[in-house]
Amino acid sequence: MQVQNLKTWVEVSKRNLEHNIKTIKSLTGDKLLMGVVKSNAYGHGLVETAKLFLKYGVDWLGVDNVDEAVLLRKAKINSPVLVLGYTPVALFSLAARYKIKLTLYGEEIFNQPSKFKKGIDFHLKIDTGMSRQGVLVSDLPIFLSNLKNFPEIKIEGVFTHFANADNLSDPSYPRQQLANFREALEIIKRFDITPKIIHAAATTGLFALPEAMFDMVRVGVAFYGLWPSQEFKNRFSSFNLKPALNWKTRIVQIKKIPKGTPVGYGITEKVKKDSLIALLPIGYYDGYFRALSSIGEVLVSGRRCKILGRISMNLSVVDVSAVNGAKVGDEMVLIGQMGGERVTAEEIAKKLGTISYEVVSRINPLLPRIYI
Repeated sequence: MQVQNLKTWVEVSKRNLEHNIKTIKSLTGDKLLMGVVKSNAYGHGLVETAKLFLKYGVDWLGVDNVDEAVLLRKAKINSPVLVLGYTPVALFSLAARYKIKLTLYGEEIFNQPSKFKKGIDFHLKIDTGMSRQGVLVSDLPIFLSNLKNFPEIKIEGVFTHFANADNLSDPSYPRQQLANFREALEIIKRFDITPKIIHAAATTGLFALPEAMFDMVRVGVAFYGLWPSQEFKNRFSSFNLKPALNWKTRIVQIKKIPKGTPVGYGITEKVKKDSLIALLPIGYYDGYFRALSSIGEVLVSGRRCKILGRISMNLSVVDVSAVNGAKVGDEMVLIGQMGGERVTAEEIAKKLGTISYEVVSRINPLLPRIYI
């Protein structure tokens, strides 16, 4: 794919992915590593990122749904793949055909014909205090009693997920969740179920609660060089994770407009001086948040330039008055580094009142991904 022919694209650094995986492996030792590639690998591209993860030493892959898992199988990826999200029972036969592992947590499985369950490895999810997916610890004895009536349901693993392991000032809740999980494991043991793989820690748990690693660690944002919060990044900055994603576009038109000229829909902003503006073929359809209107910044020739007016569905306007020699066709950086400047996903997230995960995962999956 010729980059010069693209108007908007994402570049993914293979070197940075490899660096991040090696860094995490230095923490996990001989534990199994699951690379979480759900939601288009957090915007980095599902299939190619999954292949790179496996190349650099990841053991398992985690996805949200069966459709993602099937795409991996059709790309000739044969490593263990666990669907972390909901799977309709009607799709169990598809999962079995492609040797896809599923999360088990609901009693609706007990009301279905056994043919849907054969050949599937299930990972039983325990709700230890997040009030999302999972069997409550208090409900576990009844659930397991019902499960005994279905010997064809094979429990390969047991896991949970922490609600706020990123709260570095007060670790009491994740520690309570860990205690709840250990209680659940004792209940499971009493029912003569011996799972091969126990896992609890994701990225935040890996750093903040390492005793929760068990047999496998599920890693998402850390592999991509992202952090759950600035506080978390500051605390663990010595690990020097490197962002792998650069999001780029290019100038498609330049014009001079006089002081007082309005820009964009709704006339929400007028330039305060004679200005040189650049038109970008990027908008909220592409995943560039409309809420960045008049406050977002992009990099042009290594300089920060402000978004002017409202971001449209497919277009945005930037003030390039301070850039010498800006011209049509020049690359611009929405997320990433250019020269000595960098716009981070965390910085954008702070402006939007959200998290870096949302910023990158919202990048339109139809945009080209280039792996460099």
